[in-house]
Amino acid sequence: MGSVPIYSPGMIRNVIFDAGGVLLEWNPPQVIAQLYPDPAVQAEIRQYIFEHPDWHEYDRGTITETSAPAHFAKLSGRTPEEVRRILRATAESLRPIDGTIRLLEELAAAGIHLCLLSNMPEATFNLLIERHGFFAHFRHRVISGKILLLKPEPAIYQHLVEITGIVPAESVFIDDMPRNVIAARESGLHAIQFTTPEACRAELRVYLPNVPL
Repeated sequence: MGSVPIYSPGMIRNVIFDAGGVLLEWNPPQVIAQLYPDPAVQAEIRQYIFEHPDWHEYDRGTITETSAPAHFAKLSGRTPEEVRRILRATAESLRPIDGTIRLLEELAAAGIHLCLLSNMPEATFNLLIERHGFFAHFRHRVISGKILLLKPEPAIYQHLVEITGIVPAESVFIDDMPRNVIAARESGLHAIQFTTPEACRAELRVYLPNVPL
């Protein structure tokens, strides 16, 4: 795949959503603060778990649900049971962003082909899909922890295209992380950097002029 082609109105057929930060709130510092009132302890947990480079390997799936508690306990000085509780609380804190869910439902009602592309441990996704019916709107769901690939690596965008059969030039990807948006564009997809549901809706109207949004 090459660079993003020039866009012409009406050519978008597929919309691809990220999960955390777009469909769902993602705020580990808030979760940590609820569990640990000491700011110094909060900073250590952020540094040695969520901000540690190995967190990406947890998203990728090379660190599994089974091995993660012991792995991050060793890094952080917490017990495996503490880490297990932190990871569970963080997964459970992923609440739907109402404005984005309304947008998703409108796109589904309009017959737009919807896909999910998210960096997420498989265990977290399994918890979420049991709780939230809106995931049924996605015809394809690509989760990093299931395939051992990670955004913004080019291979995960290639994988998405291969398993869905979408044409990149007819597709727009929505993600809150600038590096993932840039990588998507470099893979031939159109892309929107998510900030708010309202801003995302306004940008999508440009790509989908015939869909009432």
